[in-house]
Amino acid sequence: MTPPSSTATGTAPAPSATSEFAAPDRSATPLADAVLRVARRDIASFHALPLSHGRSIRNSRTRATYEALFGQAQLAADVSYSGTMLDSFFRPHGPLRDAQRLAALSFGADTTLFLSAGTSTANRVALAALTRPGSRVLADRSCHQSVHFALGSLGVDVDYAPMRRCCDSCPRTFADLPHLLESFAAAAEEGRPYDAVVLSAVSYDGVRYDLPTLLASMSRIHPTVNVLVDEAWGAVHRFHPQLRPLTALHAVEQLRADDPGLPMTVAVTHSAHKSMSALRQGSYLHLSGDREAQERTAQALFQHHTTSPSFPVLASLDLARLQAEYEGEALLDRSLLLARTLRSEIATDPRLSAYCTLGPEGHLTDPAMLVHDDPTRVLVDIRALGITAADFRRILFDEYALYVARESAGAVLFHIHIGVDEGTLLRLLEALRIIQRTYRTTSAALAEDSADHFIIAYPPGIPITVPGEKLCDATRDEIQALRASGSEIYTLYHPQAAAPAPRRQSPPPPQQRS
Repeated sequence: MTPPSSTATGTAPAPSATSEFAAPDRSATPLADAVLRVARRDIASFHALPLSHGRSIRNSRTRATYEALFGQAQLAADVSYSGTMLDSFFRPHGPLRDAQRLAALSFGADTTLFLSAGTSTANRVALAALTRPGSRVLADRSCHQSVHFALGSLGVDVDYAPMRRCCDSCPRTFADLPHLLESFAAAAEEGRPYDAVVLSAVSYDGVRYDLPTLLASMSRIHPTVNVLVDEAWGAVHRFHPQLRPLTALHAVEQLRADDPGLPMTVAVTHSAHKSMSALRQGSYLHLSGDREAQERTAQALFQHHTTSPSFPVLASLDLARLQAEYEGEALLDRSLLLARTLRSEIATDPRLSAYCTLGPEGHLTDPAMLVHDDPTRVLVDIRALGITAADFRRILFDEYALYVARESAGAVLFHIHIGVDEGTLLRLLEALRIIQRTYRTTSAALAEDSADHFIIAYPPGIPITVPGEKLCDATRDEIQALRASGSEIYTLYHPQAAAPAPRRQSPPPPQQRS
């Protein structure tokens, strides 16, 4: 493994002899090790529980459920020690400081902070550090709600760059980045440049911004601008050569290679738990900027983060960094391969003919838009099944124990992250095939003059057509009216559709729904 190159120096105001002058051990997890050491000791706390190694629930009726959910290790590691006993969260000088310095080296930042309160808090901290009351801010309209709420409370003057849609066949939206750059340049020409810009650079839907071009353009127009890049969904991208070039911190490294005195300050927020092996609400806040910017960020952290951080979450950020640095490229190789496999199977397997992938091929290919597809995301149109995306998600979850979080119009989004392995993908493909056999649209049947299906509305459960009956516009109108009234339309293929339906035959129970 070849670690990413960096000249990061860390976060702590007070240097440590071991970490300041000796080469850091990139294979170490100083914070995780420190938390594990105190968790293994039978320490009785007269401060706050949190759960005191389970003492508070020792004789509780809830104990079995607690232990089933969290285990003894979690109960022991959820500690409230601070200062010299473990480390200070807001002014770290020990294992937390060392862990954050290692993360800064790995990601290519000057400073990295660990947060246990999520990236919503990281965004608030970054914006509080990068702006002042009265600052002019140009914001990406597609930013997370936390950005909009924070900007509304900071006393800044905000202009939003408009959004645009990918294309007629793809529901993804993202910022109109050429328009954003035009607005940025126009403000500078007018003598009222923007003090800060906010970009949502790796979207939920799998859109990645061309950050090297964006940041280079801004640095030429207004070199001292402050930029917040929300890369919540792309933390792990740093650790793969195919994905790294579009990341913000890599773009800053390239700019500094050409101009070591680059005055631009760039903050980057990462929801580590979305793409790395960190616990929920584990977030990184990286900063590439001078000492003053680092101190403002530390002060903003003190103002906005909880004073009761979760040490298990913080320790998981330390472990996630180590795994990504040493294993991330191989894991992402697998993710990229599995994403390609999913697209290929959908394109070539007739048992998956009801599905259609939307991107990356054929979408977001115009370099002038300054956006690219995230190859680990597979957006699949499921409208040919004849069921809603919401119903499709529920069927996957309830019947196949597969969860997909995102639906967009008639499509669902599969995130092929590093936790998806070959077996998981095979489970998904088999579920998709079964669903296709079970839920089919009546559109093809209705396009014919003679039905080869039972078409049944429920309620009331009486066939509208039986195989061999002629279809007419009145029948089609009746079906549409029943759909509009809330009935579900089921279809059942009959292999002897050419023959008249036997007299007194009762239709079998529906097996295919549309």
